[in-house]
Amino acid sequence: MVREPRVLLAEMGCQLPGDIQIRVWDSSAEVRYLVLPERPPETEGMTEAELAGLVTRDSMIGVARL
Repeated sequence: MVREPRVLLAEMGCQLPGDIQIRVWDSSAEVRYLVLPERPPETEGMTEAELAGLVTRDSMIGVARL
């Protein structure tokens, strides 16, 4: 993942366009990173429950885009 993130994501079914930048940071016992996903387009006005319905396993591990 650290050396070839685009290859690993592709193997998991997430093909990203070449113009999307991927950054990888290793975490340690002392440091953790939180990555907040982009809000999907056209979701303004959706309730929390409706937004929660968009969350999938793949979106949580970063291999799906809406």
